[in-house]
Amino acid sequence: MKHSKWLWIFAIILVFLTACNESNHTAEPTAKPTEENDSELNADVEDMHGGISGLDKMENYFQQVEKQKKGDLRVVSYTIEGDPILTDLAYDGKQIEVKHDSTRDQYGSGGVDTFQCGKLKREENPTNLSYYLTDCEGVKGGTWGVLETSYDVNRQDVFEVELRYGPKEGEKQTIKLKDEDKQEVYKQLMLANYLNSKPTSDECPEGKQADNYLMKVKINGGNRTLNWNACGSHESSKPFTDIAEYIIHASKHPTKASEDVLYGYILEVKENQILIGQDLTAVDLVSLEKVKGEDLSNYDITFLYVETEEAQEFSKGDKIVMKVDKVLEEGSPGRVVASDIQKITE
Repeated sequence: MKHSKWLWIFAIILVFLTACNESNHTAEPTAKPTEENDSELNADVEDMHGGISGLDKMENYFQQVEKQKKGDLRVVSYTIEGDPILTDLAYDGKQIEVKHDSTRDQYGSGGVDTFQCGKLKREENPTNLSYYLTDCEGVKGGTWGVLETSYDVNRQDVFEVELRYGPKEGEKQTIKLKDEDKQEVYKQLMLANYLNSKPTSDECPEGKQADNYLMKVKINGGNRTLNWNACGSHESSKPFTDIAEYIIHASKHPTKASEDVLYGYILEVKENQILIGQDLTAVDLVSLEKVKGEDLSNYDITFLYVETEEAQEFSKGDKIVMKVDKVLEEGSPGRVVASDIQKITE
């Protein structure tokens, strides 16, 4: 009888644990979308946590809208759990209709929002590129972000690039990138979506000799090796060939250390001081509309108090470029003295 009693208790515990395990398994998020789901979405542009595929289509669509040519575009961005969020843009020659579908986000509130916007804009900063809409009905600040990618090399602990190149026969030359040129190469690698794309080699026509490229990229703990030749005619190869040629040019003509020039949006203006957010986008500016000095440490943004006698010539919301003459205090918020401050207009 005692054994029977313990067997029943054990059976009940086993059933309970099995049920919990099944429940946890069902709720486990998918970190990466499946190929089947991916193809069903018919994405023109994909944003996988900042890794952009189809950036050329985004740029082409922007140019198309600039010329007032009608057209549609679908941007699919993925949550951390791997759930797709769809943004459809439909331009009729005057306005852009936006359909934002988050119903597939299992951890969000879900829903479909549709609204009209007036203009599609492109903003490029030293460390990021964004496409956004303005004059949007019923949207905070009238501004809606469509796509953004960041390429700030200073946010990486390690970034190294080594390039070997030369003909099939003979010794290959090896180049290690100098610090002054790392930002540009990092930017171009991010825009080429190097983690999810790779260049393709073609067999060279008879009698034609072309360089072979072997590029080794190390970012933090990740390594990637890319190998292709200059005969590659595929669209996927051209961005990487351009990067290789830039590295070769930079090895012969290194970029000289430039003056400390910074870009940013003005968040606050005082008598002889302005507060800027460095390399902000127009969409960031809307989200920081009510930010206060004591809240600055809560954001992953570089803020600077700029001491200048020209402060009263500017207004909150202006985008500026300036030359930093002296750093008074490091960090964020930091404090600098600047001159030659110029307002950037569209």
